[in-house]
Amino acid sequence: MKIAFLSNFTIDFVVKEFSKKLKDILVESETYVSGYNQYPQEILGENNSFYNFNPELVFFSIDLEYLINDIIDHQFDNSEKGILTDIENRFQQFLNLVSKLRAKLSKAQIFIDNFYLSTDYFFKTLEGNSPFSLRSVPAKLNLQLEEYATRNNGIRIIDISSLFQKYGEKELVDPRLNYIAKSKFSRSGTEKLSKLYLSHVKAYKGLRKKVIVLDLDNTLWGGILGEDDVENIILSNDGPGKAFYDFQRELLKLYKQGILLAICSKNTEETALDAIKNHPYMVLRPNHFAAIKINWENKAQNIKSIAAELNLGIDSFVLIDDSPFERGLIKDQLPEVETPELPDDPMYFVEFLKGLDFFNFRSLTEDDLNRNKNYEVEKLRKKHRKIFTDTTSYLKSLQMQVDIRRMDDFSFPRVVQLIQKTNQFNLTSRRYSESEIKEFAGDSHYQILQMNVKDRFGDYGIVAVSILTFYDSKLYIDSFLMSCRVLGRELETVLLSYITKLAEGKNIQYIEGEIIPTAKNEPCRKLYAKNGFREIKNNYWELNLMQNKIKVPEFIELL
Repeated sequence: MKIAFLSNFTIDFVVKEFSKKLKDILVESETYVSGYNQYPQEILGENNSFYNFNPELVFFSIDLEYLINDIIDHQFDNSEKGILTDIENRFQQFLNLVSKLRAKLSKAQIFIDNFYLSTDYFFKTLEGNSPFSLRSVPAKLNLQLEEYATRNNGIRIIDISSLFQKYGEKELVDPRLNYIAKSKFSRSGTEKLSKLYLSHVKAYKGLRKKVIVLDLDNTLWGGILGEDDVENIILSNDGPGKAFYDFQRELLKLYKQGILLAICSKNTEETALDAIKNHPYMVLRPNHFAAIKINWENKAQNIKSIAAELNLGIDSFVLIDDSPFERGLIKDQLPEVETPELPDDPMYFVEFLKGLDFFNFRSLTEDDLNRNKNYEVEKLRKKHRKIFTDTTSYLKSLQMQVDIRRMDDFSFPRVVQLIQKTNQFNLTSRRYSESEIKEFAGDSHYQILQMNVKDRFGDYGIVAVSILTFYDSKLYIDSFLMSCRVLGRELETVLLSYITKLAEGKNIQYIEGEIIPTAKNEPCRKLYAKNGFREIKNNYWELNLMQNKIKVPEFIELL
């Protein structure tokens, strides 16, 4: 991954720490760092080393103090209106440079730090009581910056002002470095800013966990249920029990964003479920958990069982458990599971949960908001499945309906999300950026298809995407991917059949595609072979439409 850094201060220390963190999560990177305050020349240049580097990501970090320092030096030589006008003009010059950068690097993702102004520039008792007050300037500029990012594709804001609100200047800034190296951030500030940058890269690459597995005793409530009985566990909306109550409230927020919750607890199931259902201060009820394993079995085996039940990889899981023994067991037997150290004091549980860097969202789609509801519906499907002795009868009973159409503006966020995070059923695992997908959508040589599915139990939403390319009277399947939630329903055959109809409508005889094996996409590697394609070279397949037809399964209705 090629990453460029533009700034108006020396950012090298941050880049060095950030690169180390990327390596820790096994992301190989190559970086380009512009010279001190050289960003205008880099952006306005032609065929220079910056553009020849051709970065995939650009971090644009502009310190507001350095940007408007000369204006502030003459603050009392001008009128209030004149000062604000000068600052606004300087800001617009900055946005013009961003626009030029966006135009020249149309496929790159650009991250822009928002603005913060040191309190050293505030005038104590005059702030809020003088026309020369600067306190509101960063907020006004940040609002404009957010509006600009909303209007321009491929621009994302990094909220460094929140770092200053949380930690303060004294921890984040080292004034000596300003004089020594034209730098800004202290060792602590460098660590925290690079971690914030890393969070955005994780969101960009879809590197987030999907499931939080929770213990019960001394985790969701205080005390040992088997010893203290339901009425004596520590859980309330006041006093010491409120720490557990608030912890559950924070978990509920993640649940509402589409993070799955599960229980893995050594307890008597009947007693524990009674507490979850009936305790007056339980925020999380049985319906909030996608899977529940309450027994006396090995927790590693229980987590494996939960993964199989949810059809998700073990590396999608985070375990939150108060027991050092159980955490050690999972770290040893299931190292793919993230097992952070829960604080000993429950008063810090909420802060601990908010600080976890495993749930970085790029955007919240309708599918995210409905994910837990969909898992509830999936439980009904599984219960219904037990009625049938053969798969075909079960699939027919689902009364599946499929709608395939071109991607539009409304479905764009979900399509991007699927392309960037789908692993198991993904023939090529190509990860395109938002800008690249927008570019494909506007190119007549491409078509981006989305597939929506619903059945008698509910609407799955958009569960599959295919990117097609038309060239030399052939159709090439660039990308073909499907959510693991609908595997085993032969829906991939429906999408392939639809693609063949598109080809026939354009008098195309051959469809080509490839399969790029990865560590996770084994479930889809036989797709082409099962549907009449022949392998013309290693992992490259071709379908002759004069010789083979792909039919929609009789138990699926293509709308």
